[in-house]
Order: sequence, then structure tokens, then C-alpha cells
Amino acid sequence: MSRRDLEQARKERLKLLREIEGLLSFITDPVLVVDAEGKIVHANSAAEQILERSQIIMIDKHVTEFVQSESLSKYIKQGKPVTNLAVNVINAKGARLDFSCRLHPLLVDAQVEGAILFFTKRALRQEQEKSLRYGTRFSLDDIIGSSPAIAALKEQVMKIAKSESTVLIRGESGTGKEVLAQSIHRLSHRNKGPFVAINCAAIPESLLESELFGYEEGAFTGAKKGGKPGRFELAKGGTLFLDEIGDMPLYLQAKLLRVLQERRIERVGGTKAIEVDVRIIAATHKDLESMIANNQFREDLYFRLNVIPLYVPPLRERKEDLYELIQYYMNKFCKRFGKEPKRFSSQALKKIFDYHWPGNIRELENMVEYIVNLEIGDLVTVSSLPASIREMSEDENCDMAEEKQESQTFHHLSKSLYRVNEMEEQLIIQALQRFGTSTEGKRKAAEALGISLATLYRKLEKMKRRR
Repeated sequence: MSRRDLEQARKERLKLLREIEGLLSFITDPVLVVDAEGKIVHANSAAEQILERSQIIMIDKHVTEFVQSESLSKYIKQGKPVTNLAVNVINAKGARLDFSCRLHPLLVDAQVEGAILFFTKRALRQEQEKSLRYGTRFSLDDIIGSSPAIAALKEQVMKIAKSESTVLIRGESGTGKEVLAQSIHRLSHRNKGPFVAINCAAIPESLLESELFGYEEGAFTGAKKGGKPGRFELAKGGTLFLDEIGDMPLYLQAKLLRVLQERRIERVGGTKAIEVDVRIIAATHKDLESMIANNQFREDLYFRLNVIPLYVPPLRERKEDLYELIQYYMNKFCKRFGKEPKRFSSQALKKIFDYHWPGNIRELENMVEYIVNLEIGDLVTVSSLPASIREMSEDENCDMAEEKQESQTFHHLSKSLYRVNEMEEQLIIQALQRFGTSTEGKRKAAEALGISLATLYRKLEKMKRRR
């Protein structure tokens, strides 16, 4: 390269640096600019304050005199961008401050000319990441529909949102149970705290306990050094959403019950009690009453969770909301894909309204996205619909409706039977409280109840097993 070329390159670098300095003067976080060798060529005022040194003192000094990191120099030389490098910034008093560094390489004609280093306090960085991970995306406005069932549900949410009581959300898959849970959190006094969700069905049973309650160092092979907080700790001051609670193993149900009673946890492998400050919202699509009858779900936990029961109706029970939902998702996907909204033929709408929607809102959303992607014209006809909807005949729909009605009837009968059993238990308890639990007391209790002593003993044994 000739002297003239070298001089031109030097002028370009100086021009680039002046432009960078002008931009960095507006940034409130500490920023250092280094050359290809790692020597400081610029420090903004925020960096001067944190390092407690003026830019004049730092110019031409190697960045590692002020920033400790094993790999920072390597990344600068490689011209490799880095998003979250843990470093220690050393101020004039020698104090080591925890920061996170973001490195943006400066390249001219693919040659490394240096780097811009942006610094964020590590605790703040972690808080920002936590906010992104444990924030909420949905509010009550995201529950689309004007049907009486949805209007009543929204009214219930408005009433109970600011309470600290536990909520149990029931509803089929795809009905929007997590949307409802996030809406409750948004309206609660805890809305400044995190919303932490865990799907009890999606995490292997062997890992679920440590995910919920955390673990101490050395608790098991592969345990992280220093241990790890669980979801209860991460949700401090906010809401813990236990999705698919019906899939939680029985031994963990017992542990969860103890936490709800005592408001304290112990990490796996630990002995220290940790106070928890969370509101619990649980959700399930399962028939918990039948599970209790089959000893698959703890009755005492059920009553602890079911303080405020909420029911999200399936789409087939609120078909008056279908058109509003279709319009909502049509606008959403047309905007995303840069397309014009489409109209539906009367025959296509009839097919949609006749369909039983086993996948609920999730299936409807997928249908609209499918149509927006594949339909070229502006009119959606029967042939534009997915095969699963297009090919479902009225007879099949009638069969599905009858099957669903039978299922609902059985469900209601199961609930009624459960309530009868509950009342029977209360009568037995009251009789024993009156006559005592001695053999003679039990005989008198049986007579008062109009049953034999043997029947009373069998019922007491069943009650014991259920508990």
C-alpha cells in the first residue's frame, strides 16, 4: 500500500471515529471504543464516571487495564460480535464492579479496525432478561368475544384479579387458559412482579421437582455450582402459573400442598426454609373430580387450589363469537403477511359454524392463517377451507355433538356423585363427633345414620383412602 493510500485510510478512520464519538455522546450507558490492538481511543462521559478516570488518562492504554475478562482481547482481535460477556470493571479505587459487555466490531473492507464496547450493570442486565422471560403478553382485551359466556368470564376476572386467593382455571386445550391467567396477573396488585409459568405435563417427572423448588449445589449429578432457584423463587412478588396441574405426580402434589399451607419451600438437597411470596393460578383440561375418585389427584390439594374456580368455555359453546374471532385473526395475519383481508362465502361460513372445533381457538387461528397463506382471491369459499373442516359432514357433526352431550352428562353425574359422597362424609363426621369414636360410639352413630356397623366401617375405610 502506498503512502497516499495509507494517509487516505488514516483519514477515513479519523472520520469514522469522529462520527462514532458524536453518536456515543448521546448514550447514557458506559461505552469504550478500542482499536484493533485493544487500546482505548475513546471513552464517553458515562465510562469516565464509572471508571473514575478522565478520557485523557485512558487514551492509548489497553482496555484490560480497566476491564477484566479472559476473552475480551481475543474477541476484539477476531472482530467477533458478543452480546453478553461477563466482565469486571475496575475503578480508580481498585473496586471490581460486575458488568455485562456487548461488543460491536468495527470493520473496514473486512479488516478489523477495532470495537465499540457497551457496558450494562450485570444485575440490571439480568433484570431486563428476567423481564423479557417472565413478562406477560396478554391482557383481558386479548380474550376475543361478546357472547354471554365470555362477558360473564371477563366480569368474574375483574372481580377477583386484585385478590390474593388461589385460582383454578378449567377448560379444554386451546381455549386460552394461559391468556386468562396472564390477564388476571395484569389486573392484580402483583402486576409489577414476574409472571412465571410452568407446564407440569411438558417437563419430565424427574426434573419437575427441581424446576419448581430449585436445588442446592451437589443435590444430584450435574447440579449447577451454587445451586439454582426454582420457579417459586423466580416468581417472588408476582404470580406462579401451574399449567396442566392435573399431570403433576402425586408425591409432588403433597409437596405443593405443604407449600400452599406454610408459604415456604425447601430446595432439592437443601434444609433451609425459604419464604415464598407468590399468587398461585393453576389450570387443567382434566376432570379432577374423577381423578380424585380414582386416587390420581389429592382431594386436599384440589380444595386448596379451587378457591376461585373459573371455566373457559370451548368454542362450540360460544359460536356467536366465531365471526368476531375470524375477523380478528384475519386482520392479524393479513397485516403480518402484507395481504388484503378476505370475505367469506355463505357456504364457507355455514361449514365453519357447523364444525365442532375440537382444537378450539388454537384450531380456528390455524384455519385463518392457512386461508391467508393459500387463498389467492378475495373470497373464501368452501374449497378454501382446510380438509378437516371441509370434509366434516353434518352427520359426523351430529355424532360428535351426541358424543359430547353424553360425555357432559356423565361429567355432571360424576360431579353430582362427588357432592353426594362429600355430604355423606360430613354426616358421618357429625355423627362420630356426637357419639364418639369408641366401638359403642360407632354403633350409635351407625344407628343414627340408618346403616349397619359393618357399612360404617367400610365407609370410614373409603374416607381414609380418599384422604
